[in-house]
Amino acid sequence: MSFYPQPDSYRCGPFALKYALAMLGIFKHEDKIAAIAGSNWWAGTDEIGLARAAKRSNVRLKYLQSSNPNDARRMINEQLAKKRPILLCVKNWEHWCTVVSYSHGNYVLVDSEYDKVIMVKSSAQLIRYWRFKDYDDGIISYDAYAVIPQNKLYTRAKFTPAKAELLMTRKYESLSKKWDVYVNDLFSITRPRTALTVNMISFSEFLRRNQRNLVEQVANWHGDPSYTELENILDNMRFVADIYDLIIPDDEEKRALIDVTSLLMMYACGKYGMNPIY
Repeated sequence: MSFYPQPDSYRCGPFALKYALAMLGIFKHEDKIAAIAGSNWWAGTDEIGLARAAKRSNVRLKYLQSSNPNDARRMINEQLAKKRPILLCVKNWEHWCTVVSYSHGNYVLVDSEYDKVIMVKSSAQLIRYWRFKDYDDGIISYDAYAVIPQNKLYTRAKFTPAKAELLMTRKYESLSKKWDVYVNDLFSITRPRTALTVNMISFSEFLRRNQRNLVEQVANWHGDPSYTELENILDNMRFVADIYDLIIPDDEEKRALIDVTSLLMMYACGKYGMNPIY
């Protein structure tokens, strides 16, 4: 799963669900979602197909509707406060996108119609984008679907508006295209923070303690990657760990150090190659 735009005009639904699932730490390819949902070029993807695909990913869709813009905002804010991503029907029911967080009057959206798929909209901008109006009878409606996991999840993305805008900058372009790779690697090294978590350090603190040694050891051993190159990879890891609030238990710090060193060395060998040393 990576953050990139849809390649055609009819698969916005599978992309929207894909991005919603990613916020819950569930990674599915849009092609698989489209196949289950029955997406096609002449009709796109309807809510019945998305509900079917959601169920196959162990989540369910809860329908939300209001004709009042203030009630509509409150309606989705309640779900976002519970860390549930929202599928929005926008552009008069012609397009699907995903709302992943709300903070201080701003919403973070993932919209596969745009090249920079992650964006921030104010409440007023969202309402204008979201509103459905039947011009024949004047009906106005705001329709959405909350994505609710069927099982208890310990890992959920926490995208602030600042983090969302940062991910779409050139600095993090490679991270946005390999998001699932970074997340899956970090899930195997770290643990999600819970209310009962004690005796741990954040991944940022882990890097504060160990980054210099990690970078110098791998760069000097291999010889080709630069310090800056490896530091950028660790910075990408830090970004992902902050989004999912990942930590390292105190008694697992040495193991994490070995794991991250191994990942950096595999990166170096994969990119630059390596001759047998023994």
